[in-house]
Amino acid sequence: MTFRAVTQHKKHGYQANFKPHKTLRNHLVHPKDKRDTKTTADCVYEIPCLGFTKSYIGATSRLFGTRMKEHKTESDLASEKPYTRAQRKSSVASAPKKSALTDHVAEDNHVIGWEEAKIRDIETNRKRRHIKESIWIRKRGQANTLNRDCGNYFLPHIYDQLLTAPTSATNRKQQTRKVNAEHSI
Repeated sequence: MTFRAVTQHKKHGYQANFKPHKTLRNHLVHPKDKRDTKTTADCVYEIPCLGFTKSYIGATSRLFGTRMKEHKTESDLASEKPYTRAQRKSSVASAPKKSALTDHVAEDNHVIGWEEAKIRDIETNRKRRHIKESIWIRKRGQANTLNRDCGNYFLPHIYDQLLTAPTSATNRKQQTRKVNAEHSI
């Protein structure tokens, strides 16, 4: 409640308390240090394309900064060569690149948002990290990612319903009815 609302309640005989949202403690005390993304290892990451709403989702056991540098170096090499459109398409078809992100830069000549890259998940176990990568790709939708495949782990399509969360309770009821109807047929 705001201070004004508290005073109005007191005027009419109601008990109300005022508690400020921003306190000195909130501004000064931060129990955890912020993690530097470049020195984070064992993570699932997302690198957006600034020309599209699409993004590349990958997983690495090495430092995120090292993997980003590799992506950037290879993308820069692919985009530096001056080609006509026909030459660019023929060179892309002849030489597969290390990642789908580099293929996208070479084919479409789009700008990648290196500064907007985010770590989506941290997992030290390799198998779980591959599962999380597949989940993030499936959450974004295969049409909204630059990835060539659905990740290093085959995630059955039965999980699609869980990964695409409905927006409201009525939507959930409608989806549940639809699924029950499909399974009863």
